[in-house]
Amino acid sequence: MGELTNKAVYYDERGNSLPVLSIARAYTPTGAGDQATPVVTAVAGKKIRVLSWACSTSINGPTIYLRSGAGGTQISETILRNISGATIAVNYQRSAYYPIHLFETASGSALVLNCSAAGTCSVQVVYVLV
Repeated sequence: MGELTNKAVYYDERGNSLPVLSIARAYTPTGAGDQATPVVTAVAGKKIRVLSWACSTSINGPTIYLRSGAGGTQISETILRNISGATIAVNYQRSAYYPIHLFETASGSALVLNCSAAGTCSVQVVYVLV
């Protein structure tokens, strides 16, 4: 038996192994709209396939979702902020062990965060490039 490592590998539909990547970003949007810094930067000819994501927003913070490219199609569910008077941010997370993946961008598109209002929020994604 080979040596075990902590490097995660994802297999695409054709059986090709792809390295699993992760990134976390914090944002302080000053208004509604797509954020200038993408969660994951576009890669020419590649889709960003999201396996897992977690997010949090501040008290009275923005409603958020992810898009395929700036001004593009909404690809994640909308995370609503309807709690007021709480003392901590609400966290939302989906598992990396979902059977295939959660969603993906169009080929060559960045993964972009869209916010409904000013506040603070953070996003972490686990993804592969396909």
